[in-house]
Amino acid sequence: MLPLTSSRALRAEKAFVTLKYAHIVRNFYSRRFYSSSDDVPKELNQDLSQLKSTRGKKLKPENARFVVLNPAEAGIFKKRRIPGYFKPHNRQAERLSVLEGVEIGDKDVQLPKESNEILQEIESQRRKLLVFKSSVPKEQAVNSIHDLKPSDNSRIMSSKRYEQLKGLLDMAYTLSQLKEYVRQHYDVTINRSLSKKKLISKILIELWKCEVDETISETDDLIVERIIDVEKRDIYLLLLTNNGKILQNFARIGATLAVALNENKIIVRATGPLVKYVEVSLRKILDNVQREQLPVDDIIRNHTPVGSVPIMPPEDLISLIQKESAVYFEKLLDDDPNGYFITAFGGKRIRKAKNLLLWALDYNPQSTNSIQFLGDQQMSLYKNYPFTDISCLDWTERDKEWFRLQKPAVKESIVKDIKDSVNLNLTEEIIDELYEKLVTTADNHIAKFNAISNTQNLGITLGQFLNTSNGSNSTFQPKIANIAAQLMKLPLYDDMPNLDELYTVDQHEYYVQLKFIPDLSTTQSKRNIPPLELWFELDDYDTAINSSLRSVLHLEDRNIFLRTPQLPYDYKLNADQIVEVSQPYEENSESWLSDQPGLKSFLKDAQLTFQSRKKLFIPKRLELNLHLEGCDTPQPVMFDYVKVNYRRVLKLKYMDKYLVQFSDIKGGSGSGRYTQVDFINTEKVTRESFGNFVKDIVRFS
Repeated sequence: MLPLTSSRALRAEKAFVTLKYAHIVRNFYSRRFYSSSDDVPKELNQDLSQLKSTRGKKLKPENARFVVLNPAEAGIFKKRRIPGYFKPHNRQAERLSVLEGVEIGDKDVQLPKESNEILQEIESQRRKLLVFKSSVPKEQAVNSIHDLKPSDNSRIMSSKRYEQLKGLLDMAYTLSQLKEYVRQHYDVTINRSLSKKKLISKILIELWKCEVDETISETDDLIVERIIDVEKRDIYLLLLTNNGKILQNFARIGATLAVALNENKIIVRATGPLVKYVEVSLRKILDNVQREQLPVDDIIRNHTPVGSVPIMPPEDLISLIQKESAVYFEKLLDDDPNGYFITAFGGKRIRKAKNLLLWALDYNPQSTNSIQFLGDQQMSLYKNYPFTDISCLDWTERDKEWFRLQKPAVKESIVKDIKDSVNLNLTEEIIDELYEKLVTTADNHIAKFNAISNTQNLGITLGQFLNTSNGSNSTFQPKIANIAAQLMKLPLYDDMPNLDELYTVDQHEYYVQLKFIPDLSTTQSKRNIPPLELWFELDDYDTAINSSLRSVLHLEDRNIFLRTPQLPYDYKLNADQIVEVSQPYEENSESWLSDQPGLKSFLKDAQLTFQSRKKLFIPKRLELNLHLEGCDTPQPVMFDYVKVNYRRVLKLKYMDKYLVQFSDIKGGSGSGRYTQVDFINTEKVTRESFGNFVKDIVRFS
């Protein structure tokens, strides 16, 4: 848990506007006083002589003093918006384009012109589709009949099209199936004596309102079918890319498509010109397939902690990535060391699949977790309730069903204050046990470093401990409902000079957090290299400030999850140890990062701007020189980029001694969106201070 401290001055001094207006008071006298009569008093003559010298002249105003304020200083600053990169990607208005979601070349796909040929040569292919079985369920047959119903704008048809529909109903369906269709969709009971031929005519004319127009060309009206042979990977990409959006777009323009998975065929049913258009468009789309060789086994091996096994079998890992990225993995020969060919529509999806592969490996060798049950009754008396807000979960966790252990609600129960009715059973023995688990040093096979700084932090996070129904998987979700109102009662951590700044200065701090994992094949160390995090402050335009960089390695990350089902939330106790691998810019601005040329090159190449109108670029690899214990010279280690988080942090104070970080965290489509409340102990960690810290936080909640 990293306490965040801004290096910028986030507090603008209050400015005041003092406007001095020159009030010119001029006495105007009646015209009669300007005569030369002796009746005019001497005092008045003197005043008039002074006025005559300036009469008819415009007096210059005194110089007004203006103080120009920016919107924030004037107290009218706008609420800062979420950067475009981290906003949920709501789909734009549906476009009637079959090429949507596909990266294509410069050539345009043009709609083919009408052909004078009636596509009689594919009639044999159409008949191959009409293979029917007597064992087909009635519901399936009824739905199939309804699919043949012409749309509202195609009920007027040529005679050939009318005869085609009539023949399909006669050849493909039995009399009982047609009667069932009429009963279900039109609530009409058919007389037993009605023949199949008359029933078909009734369906076409009375129910479907079909009309024959001899002026309509059968070329544009006749429905034909064509079978297109494709590769297995092509079918997969068409079905999975944007959830089958490409095939759905074909359906929206009037074509009916069926996919024969076992035979690697796509069956298109539409008018002649439209069938031709679909065929040409499909070929154009499939021509843009990109393919690349990927050594999956090597990547997994080089990013798995020493002495550990992968988090899941490679086959399950690949299946998970395929669903998320719409990339097809094709296994090469067993003796080929390169592993797989990956195929996708465009290079962007291939790059995403590579990134998701590193993400799914969940490289965290420094992390250790344990669970402590603190219910006020036996665990068997609680029940698992489903957790449905998957938008706050990582993409690797969204395909599972999650539950939280809770106390069953009793009808007509008397609602009591939680603080009075709940007992967490925090005895001194339990606190001793928690202290030993968090503070006692243990070997976690992490390499030791000669670092610039070494920091230990102790904190508690509110959240919900979730597990699957069989208990094989668990996770901690820090999202808490209705906590903001309680937090807003706390004072700011940094005291404000005056109350007016609460309304004129944004009290939040804004950061981006880049996460990397090491490529263990690039180091000679026999121990694990910890993951790397790069923290940047954001300016007012949501661009990372390079000089604010903090590069940290997590040497240790111990978590104890306190399950409290009698409360609306659980607790996570965290003790971590971090080291910084680069000096702050303020300490040595002239030779900053001279000992880390790889990091300097990374900052030079990166474009860390997160507004939607600007292009974001994060280099995929970063080289760091690490000062490992036992090595005389720094050892270069390559790190691979995994993900980025956006953090909007408000720092509060609890009991005049604890730092409270109220964070709004957004990680894009992969990491989800949630708020997080962290209580951080700012005192030296002892058994006594630890016990007081835990009790104080429990008392707050």
